[in-house]
Amino acid sequence: MISTSYEDIPEDRHPLHLDSEHAARTRFGQRIAHGALMMSTLLGLVELHPSYLQCFYGMDKVRFRAPVYLGDSVHAESEIIDIQPRPGDGAAVVTSEARLVNQDGTLVFSGLFPLLVADRSEALAMEAGD
Repeated sequence: MISTSYEDIPEDRHPLHLDSEHAARTRFGQRIAHGALMMSTLLGLVELHPSYLQCFYGMDKVRFRAPVYLGDSVHAESEIIDIQPRPGDGAAVVTSEARLVNQDGTLVFSGLFPLLVADRSEALAMEAGD
């Protein structure tokens, strides 16, 4: 469930997120969740095991598709759309198309997330060392 305590982390004090009276006069009609919270939530809901994830490579086509209101529930959906092997080191850049969908089935956030992942033997070795 989306909560109200996130504003202290990014220090985003925009009244759309914090002031119910201000938010009521906007196109949204009420307070909405921070966009950075949606991105963090998405990344937290997608399993990224340390045995294969080496680092994030970036974010592309990130879009806030619909508002997320306080109290909404969201779930993540993710699909691998591209794998580009890196010559010489066995790693690959794996791009995932990821989405957050709210309790009504509305797409609220989406983007492409390229990740640098280890090759299979390195990932298995890391996992065995856990």
